[in-house]
Amino acid sequence: MNNQLITYHANGKLLLCGEYFVLHGAKALALPLKVGQQLRVYSDFQSDTLLWKAFYKGQVWFWCQLKPDDFSIVNSNDLNKAATLSRIFQSIQSLDPDFHPKAGTRFETKLDANPEWGLGSSSTLISVLSQWAGINAFKLNDRVFSGSGFDIACAQADGPILYIHNQLVERVDIDYPFAGQLFLVYSGKKKNTRAEVHAFMEEKKVATHLIHEMSALADEFVQCRDQNTFNQLIREHEKIVGQLIGQTPVKEYYFADFQGEVKSLGAWGGDFYLISAKQSFAEVKIYFESKGFTTIFKWTELILNPASE
Repeated sequence: MNNQLITYHANGKLLLCGEYFVLHGAKALALPLKVGQQLRVYSDFQSDTLLWKAFYKGQVWFWCQLKPDDFSIVNSNDLNKAATLSRIFQSIQSLDPDFHPKAGTRFETKLDANPEWGLGSSSTLISVLSQWAGINAFKLNDRVFSGSGFDIACAQADGPILYIHNQLVERVDIDYPFAGQLFLVYSGKKKNTRAEVHAFMEEKKVATHLIHEMSALADEFVQCRDQNTFNQLIREHEKIVGQLIGQTPVKEYYFADFQGEVKSLGAWGGDFYLISAKQSFAEVKIYFESKGFTTIFKWTELILNPASE
């Protein structure tokens, strides 16, 4: 465990290709983001507890105090989040029995993006704490949250990755000449990904040929250089996922009159949509704001992709 005053950083994430299927071994195309989470750890807190403060836009959005011996909750403004944090500390200690943070240790995190947006507030937390404690972030994530781990891989990646659970993390360049026509729209409702993952793994069996089809799509998304082809890949992806989970693709359900393509990112029904359009950013904003979706980004604002910069 490193006690020097270091800022630990982790990238947020989005999943461009492979949601649901990545849980069954399909290759996924994952995107680290320019926004993420930072952690600094201090030893100047005069107390017999551990103090945690999480900041967003300069304001504390979550805080708690834990006992240093068993990480039980002393006080907090959100007991559910505090219980998760307590479980993370306990899991770190189970991986490293020598992990014993001293009373008076103060932790401060800073999120670059709204924690409600689903851009990786949990995975970045696992990553920065793993960096500080000197343990394997994938093992910690398995103990606390399970899931495919693509978000943990994104946390320390410096660009897009192809990912297969427990097999592959391959850094790739995606050079889209049409990146200026790609946009990201927040749906207005954060999905409970962990509940979604659990339900999917309990209920769904995925045919091997579909896993291969999804893996092939991930490769095609990497190689694509034409927006019309990109839009066709979106349609193919949404059709396959929609049939698997028994849901109508988001464009067909909400945006049937939109001139372009709309793709769910991550668990369907929440988080962000990817928009591929011929229209200008201003025109896209007008359309989606008229539908009540007011948080809209350009692709280049959020996606960490040196190849396109």
